[in-house]
Amino acid sequence: MSKIYRFAGFELRPAESELSTAESRLRLQEKPLLLLTALLDNPQTLVTRDQLRERMWDSDTYVDYEQGINVAVKKVRDALGDSAEQPKFIQTVAKKGYRMIPPVEVIAAEDELPEVQLPPSISPVSPAVPTRQPLLFLSWGLAAFAVAIAAVFAVRYFYTREESRRPEPVSSLAVLPLRNLSPESGQDYFADGITEELITDLAQSLPFRVISRTSVMRYKETNEPVNRIARDLGVQLIVEGAVAKSGDRVTVTVQLINATEDRHLWARKFDQKVEDILTVEGELSQEIADQVGVALDADHRSKLANSRPVDSDVYELCLLGRYFWNKRTPAGLAKSIEYFQQAIRRDPRYAPAYAGLADSYEILPMYDSVDDFEYFAKAREAAQRAIELDESLADAHLAMAFVALQYWRTQSKLAEREFNRSLELNPNDANAHHWFGYFLVFSGNLDGAVAEMERARQLDPLSAIINADDGHLLYAAGRNDEAAVRLRQAIELAPDLGQPHETMALIDVAEGRGSEALGEARRGLELDSNNPRTIGEAGYVLAQTGQVMEARSLLAHLDELVRRGSSPQSYPALILIGLGERSKAMDLLADAERTSTYGALQGLSQWPAFDQLKSDPRYQKLLSESHQ
Repeated sequence: MSKIYRFAGFELRPAESELSTAESRLRLQEKPLLLLTALLDNPQTLVTRDQLRERMWDSDTYVDYEQGINVAVKKVRDALGDSAEQPKFIQTVAKKGYRMIPPVEVIAAEDELPEVQLPPSISPVSPAVPTRQPLLFLSWGLAAFAVAIAAVFAVRYFYTREESRRPEPVSSLAVLPLRNLSPESGQDYFADGITEELITDLAQSLPFRVISRTSVMRYKETNEPVNRIARDLGVQLIVEGAVAKSGDRVTVTVQLINATEDRHLWARKFDQKVEDILTVEGELSQEIADQVGVALDADHRSKLANSRPVDSDVYELCLLGRYFWNKRTPAGLAKSIEYFQQAIRRDPRYAPAYAGLADSYEILPMYDSVDDFEYFAKAREAAQRAIELDESLADAHLAMAFVALQYWRTQSKLAEREFNRSLELNPNDANAHHWFGYFLVFSGNLDGAVAEMERARQLDPLSAIINADDGHLLYAAGRNDEAAVRLRQAIELAPDLGQPHETMALIDVAEGRGSEALGEARRGLELDSNNPRTIGEAGYVLAQTGQVMEARSLLAHLDELVRRGSSPQSYPALILIGLGERSKAMDLLADAERTSTYGALQGLSQWPAFDQLKSDPRYQKLLSESHQ
């Protein structure tokens, strides 16, 4: 017989997992529901944390009970509008447990059902009435038919119920930022670094979607419920925990949660020397894989078995390098280069330090006015050294692929080979899918590029850059409505990012919204005034909307960047097309095709404006030669 609990204007029906008032209804998840019923069954009485643990978990379940109870109490308080500081419902008894403050009325659910009144002409028990044999035969036939129908529905119900009990196959996981519990200040980089290392390890070892760092880091220092985070990221499983570093020792505590069911699956605590951190990360990956019923491949098992202690200073220098690399600012990238170089000086055979250095060199030209090819050459050298030391480093192959992409005319085959190797080693790397999407653009496969960018977005759904580039390629494919959705998402995620505003401006121009286009173009320039792509796209929009003097000013700025080696000639050519000077645009592209290691025509399909050159015989000739 199920119960109904009534207290202080609330009604709880555990059978329906429903907490309601006269104005609202709320469904409670499993653990908060079990905790609340335990308190309501013992109103105004202390319920210890041990009693709650026994009520909420089976005896053979191994989880972080303390954390689980804390989370459940918070969720119940949120549902009741209660607070720990001034409790009206749940009182905390320090170091012991909790007490339900108001009195509680408990009734049986059946008591709520109205009594059935029979009409006066029908008595509860009717006397037997003689009937003719045909009617008796019909009654038995109907009864048999009813029994058969009931049997069919019973079988269907049984299999439907059993089907609903089968666990849904795991297809997605996110590692939330590990909390920094180190006693010393300034250790955020360490907790963030361990989070990123664990994400990378799981991404390489698990055969399903693992969310990238950029998206999960948005939940650092958050109080968002786990189930809401899981919904936002589109995942089933959540890994959360904490890191504490003290001297040469590190403690890592993690737990695995089925977020769709609000159920703790597993928890583990490691206490090791920092030099053994790679072993800890490997064991974490292995145990999480075991919990979700996945067997690691032979290469990954071999790597775990052969992991060796790492110089703790080298490891921390690399974590600092990644910490500043992730800031994506000129100053941050300069610091990351410095830290990776220190790590290499301390251990010239530590491959991850070279891979990190390559990453820093290759993206610095995107954020600072430096000579592109000087830094691409440095990146290629560092990536090559990383691969020589450890061929299984996905990051090193990705860095090599990115550099080869910049030398398209001579190294497109190398770029393709290195992208494929990187994705083979880590199919969950959002950056690899992101940049491989541009490889496909340069190859003339725009549909494939859109699909690859969408894969990157699924792995990193809260990355502003990936949403912006996804929108840009959708615009290039003529799918403007879908593009606008992605671009608005990018702007919401990063209001200070200029590029999505420029693509929105291009869409507005194409659809005849001149004033809106002008506003978006100027906003993008205001936010990102040193980016050659932003300048080129804004210049085209300004030219198309009649702001000729402004457009020519941007064209002069781009010409200077081209002379300094900081911009390809396709961007000033784009402005010239906007100004109606197609012949001059064609001259620029022809010159670039003769002199540039990159080539001039690869990637032009991103901008439908270049279709205006297709009637020029020189363009057709260059196009033909570029595909030979």
